[in-house]
Amino acid sequence: MKRLSVLVVQATIILLFTQPGFSQSSEELKYLKEEIKALKEGQRAIRNDLREIKSLLRARRTPPVFKEAVISIDGDPFKGDKDARLALIEFSDYQ
Repeated sequence: MKRLSVLVVQATIILLFTQPGFSQSSEELKYLKEEIKALKEGQRAIRNDLREIKSLLRARRTPPVFKEAVISIDGDPFKGDKDARLALIEFSDYQ
């Protein structure tokens, strides 16, 4: 008898303090469906934009043309080997 009363009390507590899963009204559900539809349309638009960007980038896949630049540093202060194959030159303004 004691077990039965404990089960009844537990069942009552569970039923009173749980909220129903589908408590939204039909208007709220309709609004949520419209929001989901708008998000899906936005995703489709973004996907189409990405496809277009990718196609434009594929069309421009020509390798960049290397242009050799010769800069004279005669008489300017420098560090390192004068006959180095690669020189990093920093142009800065100390004002």
